[in-house]
Amino acid sequence: MHCARPTRAQIKSVHELFQRSPDGSPSYRAFRKRFRLHSLDHLLGGTWHGMFIGIETDGYRHS
Repeated sequence: MHCARPTRAQIKSVHELFQRSPDGSPSYRAFRKRFRLHSLDHLLGGTWHGMFIGIETDGYRHS
């Protein structure tokens, strides 16, 4: 079974959030671990400043 992976646009979007504010994370790697890929809809989701952030495959973020 193929394991789905985040798109480059999704990873870039997570990195942009980290650059804006690491929200207490000591490193980008620790910050990135907050986000999980929901394979059915390919949405990458995680928490940032108490909000759930969903990131579409094209990198578009919404809370």
